[in-house]
Amino acid sequence: MTIKNNENATIADIMHKNIITVKSTTTAQLCAKKMTKERVGCIIVLDNKEPVGIITERGFADLVKKGNFDCTEVTAQDFMTKPLITIKSNYSYITALRKFEKEDIKRMPVVDETGVIGLLTLKNLVMHSKKSMNKLKRENNLLKRMSEQRGMTRE
Repeated sequence: MTIKNNENATIADIMHKNIITVKSTTTAQLCAKKMTKERVGCIIVLDNKEPVGIITERGFADLVKKGNFDCTEVTAQDFMTKPLITIKSNYSYITALRKFEKEDIKRMPVVDETGVIGLLTLKNLVMHSKKSMNKLKRENNLLKRMSEQRGMTRE
């Protein structure tokens, strides 16, 4: 992954490209099995190949809190979070930050004209920021060494 500065980075540069999906009619039990097998914290729910919701670990916790349900009868559409808040792949890092803050969410499916193509998480943004900061530190240290070699130090 090429690291661009935060203002120029697009969501496509930062997102997870491997997404896990289920149909809206998939049972809660199969959703849980799939999340466990794939080791993911969320899955995107599709209806006729269109993203309609998201199931997160918290969604399962809320379902269990309600109690007294048959995990082979409850389907994804019964407990998914909706409406689904998405972001376009060509949007900027800054736009994504603002959207996460405004919507108070931790994950967003990334879409383009073909459908869901990725998943953006707050962790993706933090890691991108960290890599950008490290790159800036390295560049700053290089410039500092160059200026010191040329006798251009500030005191």
